Parts: sequence; structure tokens; C-alpha cells
Amino acid sequence: MEDYYAILGLDQGASPESIKLAYRRLARESHPDRFVNSSEADKNALSARMAELNVAYSVLSDAGRRREYDEKIRIMTKLNAGSSQDGRTATVTQTVTQTVTQTVSHTATKSGASGRIAPIHDTDAALVRDFSKQLRANLLASKEHSWEEKVLEGFDWGLESVSWSSHFCVAARGFAVLDPAAAKKFANYAEVVVSRGNRAVRKSYFLFLLPFQQLSQWQSVAAEFNRLFANEKNKTMSGVPVKMVLFDAQRGRTLRVGPTAAIKPLDELLLCLAPDLVKPRS
Repeated sequence: MEDYYAILGLDQGASPESIKLAYRRLARESHPDRFVNSSEADKNALSARMAELNVAYSVLSDAGRRREYDEKIRIMTKLNAGSSQDGRTATVTQTVTQTVTQTVSHTATKSGASGRIAPIHDTDAALVRDFSKQLRANLLASKEHSWEEKVLEGFDWGLESVSWSSHFCVAARGFAVLDPAAAKKFANYAEVVVSRGNRAVRKSYFLFLLPFQQLSQWQSVAAEFNRLFANEKNKTMSGVPVKMVLFDAQRGRTLRVGPTAAIKPLDELLLCLAPDLVKPRS
């Protein structure tokens, strides 16, 4: 069964607004009419991509069809979980053994006590969560703004600061593995936050943070983010001060994507978030 949420780059609980925005952005990027000078093979690929997006959107944008689709996912997930529990084969046992072997220390503790060893992917996720929490704590510790909690769809945490002249929004979501699918999801939800939060009266600033542990297919990941800002028809992001920063939690470095122009208020926020990782612009 096709994963329509993955096709649009969304979580299963995505709001109707998120579904609409994601579809519109991806349709703008993939519509064959934008690439009239492309080869026949490229045009066919784009047409297939558009057909895939149209089917996904037609199901997820219809409340009744979406309920039926979600129920099918629930049943399949339950069946797969039951199958996994019943089928304790040698292959599964070998995989678990290899995972534990890779994470356990070569030297036993002096007490000989045995603790639960977390799988590698769980360890990665925990590291990313801790890193994200530290970023949030650093921001709250700064005295430049008065922050309030803000629930933002698609993000682990959000903070908002509003004054008579400005509005700041900071949102973070971590991924153990940052790949093109994760990047597309992050970009989609960032657009939703900007669409909902951009103020007409006050100057709005948006800072999006993505801590990760492992990076896969960097060029494709960067392309996903850059497309969010490159499309001249995307009025949601046009002219809005936005920065996206990827934090490599393992290597202690930052990667910038999207617009590279200096935005002083956001650059100052970044220095508060991670003074050891972010270099001030000269």
C-alpha cells in the first residue's frame, strides 16, 4: 500500500492545512509545465510524480477517504506487529544479537550487573533529544527575549516572543537520521509555521533548528531545503526573515541551508543557542 503521508512529506496526524500547503508546494516544484525544455524522459518522470501527488492529495484531503486509509494503516501496523512477535526466527535473533554486540562494551563491569542495552537507533535518538533540549535551555537562559511555549505542528518544541514591534518564533525538530524524506517533512512543516505565524503588524522572524545524528545523501537533503526558498511563486516564504540551521549533534558542527544573507536578530539568537558552534559573521 502506498504511503500517502510519505509522498507528501508529512506525519500521519497532519492537519488539513498542512496537507494542502505540502501538496501545493510539491506540485509547484514538480509540475511538467515548469520544465518545457526538459527531455522526454524527464517530462515522463515529472508526470508520474504529479500523478502520485494528486492521488495522495485526493485521499488525504477527503475526510472520509482519509479515515478509511488511516484505518487500513492501523490494521496493517497491528498485523505486522503481531507477525513480528510470533515469528521469532533465527534471522531476527541474529539481528538482535548483532545490535547488542555493537553497542555493548568490550569490558564487563566489575560488579557483573547486566543492564538493558539500548539499540543503536534508540541511542542516536536519545542523543538528538538531549541536544535539542540543550538548545532550548540555552535560548531560555538568554535575557534578550521573554519566551513563551508555543505548540507547533510537526515540531518537538516551539518558543515565541512577541513585543510591540517584533515577533520571534523558534522551532526545533530532531532526526536520528537526516535524509531527503526527513528534510522534506521538516521543510513542509516550516512552511506551515510561517504561514500561520507571520504577522501583518509586527515584523516576524523565524528560526528553525534541526539536530541530527547521522546524515544521508547530503546533496539531496540540501536540495529539499533550497527548493523551499528558491521557488519564486511561494508567497508564504517570500520576503520573510527565515533561517534554517542543521546541528550535527555527533560532530558538534552546524550546516546552513536556504538563504545565506545575514539577518542580525536571528544571527544573535543563534549565538545564544549555541555559542560554541555558531561563529559570528565578520
